[in-house]
Amino acid sequence: MDVLRTSRDLGLVIRQRRKALHWDQAQLAERVGVSRQWVIEMEKGKPRAELQLVLRTLNVLGLILTVDAVVGQASSAASSEMPLDVPDIDTIVDGNRMRPDEHRAAAATPGCSTPSKGR
Repeated sequence: MDVLRTSRDLGLVIRQRRKALHWDQAQLAERVGVSRQWVIEMEKGKPRAELQLVLRTLNVLGLILTVDAVVGQASSAASSEMPLDVPDIDTIVDGNRMRPDEHRAAAATPGCSTPSKGR
């Protein structure tokens, strides 16, 4: 069984299985219901591929996804090879409070902080 730690690992497994089935990327794309470009990106390890499409791809290829804990390791972001990007909720909220003209002004001013209302 392969141990997958990155999206690149998953892409490699998908590519290997596709080739073992003697399918080209277009055939896999048709069976999954995606574009050939999506298959190309997935096989390269696209980090933000839509989970439902990834699961459908695995199903079409006859692969199953299992999850298992690593013995002796705590499951935390600190033990992961790839750090998680945590969004700043205040920036998101403030950005959604701006009017369209404020969005344009903020985008046009480099280094300008996001204006906030109600604070």
